[in-house]
Amino acid sequence: MKASYGENEIKSLLQKLRIFNKDIGSYEIFAITDNFDYAVKLSNGKILIKIEELQDDERDSLTPERLTAIANRFVSSTEQKTNTEQKDTQATQQSNPPPKGSTPKKKNRTGKIILIIAIVLIGIFAAIAIISNINQNGSGHNSGDNYQEKVMTVEETERSQPTKFLSATGTYRENFWGDKFKVDCKITNKATVATYKDAVVRVTYYTKTKTVLGSNDYTIYETFPPNSTKTVEIQIENYKNVNSIGWDVISAKAY
Repeated sequence: MKASYGENEIKSLLQKLRIFNKDIGSYEIFAITDNFDYAVKLSNGKILIKIEELQDDERDSLTPERLTAIANRFVSSTEQKTNTEQKDTQATQQSNPPPKGSTPKKKNRTGKIILIIAIVLIGIFAAIAIISNINQNGSGHNSGDNYQEKVMTVEETERSQPTKFLSATGTYRENFWGDKFKVDCKITNKATVATYKDAVVRVTYYTKTKTVLGSNDYTIYETFPPNSTKTVEIQIENYKNVNSIGWDVISAKAY
C-alpha cells in the first residue's frame, strides 16, 4: 500500500510527542501495518502511530491528552530486549522439564530445632541481664546517689561559667540634656541550678560607622535566679560622636 503520509509528517508529530516523553528517540524508518497504522522505528525503540492521529495532527487538532497517550506507546530498545530475554527464559524452562522421579530434598529438621533452642537461650540470658541491671539501678540508695552526682556536676559547671548562662538585652534613650543614657537592661539567666549576683555589664559606644569609641563597666548589685529574666535600670555616660551603644555581661559571682 502507498503511504498517505511520509517521513516529514511523522517527524513533525514525533517532535510534539517528545514534549510529553523525552525518551522518544529520532526517526529512522516506518512501515504500514495491516490496520493501515504506522509502525515507526526509532533510534532507541519503536512507536505505533495511527493514521487518524496523523490526519488530526495535519489539522492541528490533537489535544495534549491524546499526545500524551500516543507518547506512552513508545517502547524502548531496552524494554524490547528484556521482554525477549524473559520469553527465551520461559521457553527454555518449558523445553527442559525436571527429570522424572526427582523429588525435592527434605529440609534438615534437626538444624531448625537447634536454631530455635539457641534463640530461646539467648533470649533468656538477655532477660536475666536486663532484670539484674534494673534491680541494681532501681534501688533507692543508688538512684539518689546518681541523681545527686548529676545535679552537683551541673551546678558546678554553671557556677564556674556565669557568662555562659547570663545574657543582656534591653532598650535605652538619652536624657533631656543629652549627656546621659537611661538603659532598661534585661538580664537573663539560662542556668538550670545556679543563681548569680553582682553582674558586671560592659557598655560599648559606637560611632555612625560602627567604630568602637570606648567602653565602661557597670556592676549591678542584684541576684539572678536560674531560668529567670530581670530588668534593671542604669544611668550611663554619653559622649561626643556616639551613635549607638551595646552591652554584654562580662562577669558575675555565683550566689
